[in-house]
Amino acid sequence: AIDDARRRAHRRPPCYVVVTLRGPFPDRTPPRRPFGLRWPWEDAALSVEGFGELLERLAADARVAGVVLRLHALGLPPAKVQSLRQAVERFRRRGKRVVAYATQIDTLSYALATAADEIVVPESAEIHVVGLAVQATFLKDTLGMAGVEADIEAIAEYKTAGDVLRRSEMSPAHREMLDALLDSLYAQIVGAIAAGRRMSREAVRAAIDAMPMTARQAQAAGLVDALRYEDELGARLGAPGGLVTWEAARAWVRRPRRWLPDRAVGVVAVEGTIVVGPSRRLPLPIPRLGVLAGSETVIQALRQAERQQHIAAVVLLVDSPGGSALASDLIWREVRRLARKKPVVASFGPVAASGGYYVAAGASAIVAQPGTITGSIGILGGKVVTAGLFAKLRAGRELLWRGAAAAMLRDAAPFSGPERARLQALLADGYERFLARVADGRRLTRDAVQTVARGRVWSGEQALERGLVDELGDFELALARAKALAGLDPRRWTPVVALRPAKLPLLAPPWPPASAGGWAEALGGLRPGERLALCPWTLTFGG
Repeated sequence: AIDDARRRAHRRPPCYVVVTLRGPFPDRTPPRRPFGLRWPWEDAALSVEGFGELLERLAADARVAGVVLRLHALGLPPAKVQSLRQAVERFRRRGKRVVAYATQIDTLSYALATAADEIVVPESAEIHVVGLAVQATFLKDTLGMAGVEADIEAIAEYKTAGDVLRRSEMSPAHREMLDALLDSLYAQIVGAIAAGRRMSREAVRAAIDAMPMTARQAQAAGLVDALRYEDELGARLGAPGGLVTWEAARAWVRRPRRWLPDRAVGVVAVEGTIVVGPSRRLPLPIPRLGVLAGSETVIQALRQAERQQHIAAVVLLVDSPGGSALASDLIWREVRRLARKKPVVASFGPVAASGGYYVAAGASAIVAQPGTITGSIGILGGKVVTAGLFAKLRAGRELLWRGAAAAMLRDAAPFSGPERARLQALLADGYERFLARVADGRRLTRDAVQTVARGRVWSGEQALERGLVDELGDFELALARAKALAGLDPRRWTPVVALRPAKLPLLAPPWPPASAGGWAEALGGLRPGERLALCPWTLTFGG
């Protein structure tokens, strides 16, 4: 019976495979948990890696005429949309057709859809390609109502990660940085739409400014190709084999035949907030804080890559807003040490900023997407003062100490003059070290790095212009760069090995924490007063 099914599949007429795309789209396929268990809020959605592999399998099968991408509201950052677009473009270059079908379209979902040959929507669809917006929230006055104050120092004026707690409104430097970032990302999206729809940039901008549109208005403006309901797609495409879901097709779509070579490329991931200690997961779906990238775990993986002789090169996959400056420096040291023995190419995801950029500064080369949020070469530190809160609660506290700095990081009072001077000296030391790491890795002078540092965030496109990255592209480009540096044949398939030397513990003991500071450390992995190489990761772009 199995042989009969295989023979029938082999004789299958050309068909279109329907692939449903919905978020959150992790960069890499996560490791399988025992018995297939996962948290209730976790979705078994495709990863960017899995989507690329899926299209590669379909491209190699002559029975597949093309794919239909069913797009849902993806909620993805620009860099991830760019990675998915590049996977679609590679598939089309293999001579396959791509049709994007969506019932709801926002700006970034539409940017992905324009990588297809054709965009189809139902006549009742609404098109909301409205552009990009960014919103920053400031909690100084809110905290003040509760008697809480953030006492934070930062280097330099663009290092705004602490502003959410210490300011009531956006600073001029913050506004300047975000305006430039929005300009860069918006131009990228307009350019992608213009190229995909064969329109001028001016026409695309005019269409965006006229949004939202009905489906018929969008068709008249050249933004969509046809108005059809999903059940009408088969007749429109005219494939003899009709439409087949990927879930059904995966049983008969062939995997490319490959000889297993004796060399491989390792992948080491730095995902989430960077902390000292082991990597770990939190039992809460907190964006970017759900996974903590522990220095010990990442270093173990890098040393594993160094020891294993069949690992010819390493791709350092970074999707992190940074975190502990100490942990970032420890990881940087191992990256730099490994890069002297084997090529290490950093591949930046949606965010690789501050400590996320720090760890990559020692790599042999850096590849980023145009829409990657990166840079933020700066440092900050401080504490949250709760004296007013305890006063409101009529709670008395008294502190006794020995040693001039023993009470420096306590939350009972702001920093005194001498304490603030000590904190500023520590931050200056960490900032100079950060500049030196970048200058060494990027072969720049300290003054050249200073001009693009000061905590300023850049898009990947802006970073390329300033010498902070080497190339613009996705993981596949980083992989090709690693193979080239290792002297591997670019025409031959090379296995990619995920290096995960240790399982992620659910929580670091003890749990639950005994104090408010303990809760902050457990949830964020960062200690009060610790020097932080952290990007304002609370900013989200949408449209």
